Amino acid sequence: MKIRTLFFSFIMMTLAAGCGSKDDPTPNPPTPTPTPTPKAETFKGVLFAASVTNAEGNSGTVHLQAVPDFTPGNYDNKNSIPMGFGVMPIATNRGNIYTLPDYMGGGKSEIVRYTLNDKAEWQKQGALAVPAKSSPANIVELNDEKAFLTLQGTGKIMVFNPKTMTKIEDIDLNALSYENTNVSPAAMVIRDEKLYVGLNQMGARYMPVKNTVEVAIIDAKTNKLLKHIVDEKPGFCFATRPIDPRSIFVDEHNDIYINCIGAFGFLPDFPGGIVRIKSGQDEIDPTYKMDISKIKVEGLSCEYGEFLSTVCYDKNGLLYGYLNAYKLDPTGMEHAYTCLTNVAVCIDLKAKTIKAIKGLDVSNPHGVAVGKHKNLIVFGNAGKKTTGFFSYEPTTGKVEGPVMNITGNPFFFYSYAE
Repeated sequence: MKIRTLFFSFIMMTLAAGCGSKDDPTPNPPTPTPTPTPKAETFKGVLFAASVTNAEGNSGTVHLQAVPDFTPGNYDNKNSIPMGFGVMPIATNRGNIYTLPDYMGGGKSEIVRYTLNDKAEWQKQGALAVPAKSSPANIVELNDEKAFLTLQGTGKIMVFNPKTMTKIEDIDLNALSYENTNVSPAAMVIRDEKLYVGLNQMGARYMPVKNTVEVAIIDAKTNKLLKHIVDEKPGFCFATRPIDPRSIFVDEHNDIYINCIGAFGFLPDFPGGIVRIKSGQDEIDPTYKMDISKIKVEGLSCEYGEFLSTVCYDKNGLLYGYLNAYKLDPTGMEHAYTCLTNVAVCIDLKAKTIKAIKGLDVSNPHGVAVGKHKNLIVFGNAGKKTTGFFSYEPTTGKVEGPVMNITGNPFFFYSYAE
């Protein structure tokens, strides 16, 4: 039971209600002609989300806001829109913003698409019904009329039209499951018209059963499965954190990097790590891996962590995020939702080093936002003293903040500023 509870904490979701449901959604009602989608440049501000939890931290509400700029001040949740607990919203460079239902199945089972005008006003563009308790996790867009949605609970990827918010078809990946597991498609990225989908093969208690990095590669035009990568050589598993869209990304060299979560530090034989798929290749690069549990972290009092809770790539091989280190909180495994075990770090993918960022408190698992704003890295942090969004200047290493004080835990940040 303890392992199960801990697992929920770091993926910010509950899988008990979501796994195994194969029901199709009720048919979508006729969709009115949507308002034309504004271009992303019409809104130049920032998005952020705050989770307000109960005392135990295992349930609550999430509030998504848009503001014109990363402006210092105090922000409550009066001007927010609601979204599902335990899952991140999805913001795209086309200006579409998607809210997902509760990962654990509460609330209405639908994906809602919004846009923002230049006054940071929300404009609802449509809604897409999804199967009940299907645990929607991630969305990527191919173009204005085609996008992909992973449904962890059903083992499928729903292909849909973002413009009309109507379903096109399902890509069923259940044939890739092992006996007594759910294939659980997770975060995705598109490169060279191929969809790369991280897979979280989940067994009993929603933990990994094999130490293999698994990725499904799908033709983004035809929706056909091209390849199923199964690689045990890196010694990692759970390719991507399902609700972290940045846990799989393409760098400026067209290489794909994947943050593998492993067993969230609970089982030593299933560590977390980073692997790579090089440009022009469709297999895990045998020459590259980072075992997070074996890298001594510069500036960390307990020296080692277990896995990267969330990440955001910048440039020149530098990845920013939060590292979980259980040794920082002796009661971490007993109070998984409220423990203070997450440290802001800079990961050098070239040198394979990790450095703690000075000036930020150790945060709880809900306060681990990280994003980019102009030349800054923005960290959401919920420590003992302050809760809000801080700025980090990479060239000087200077931390300022909290720039934005908020009500709740800062767990999502996205900027449309140039």
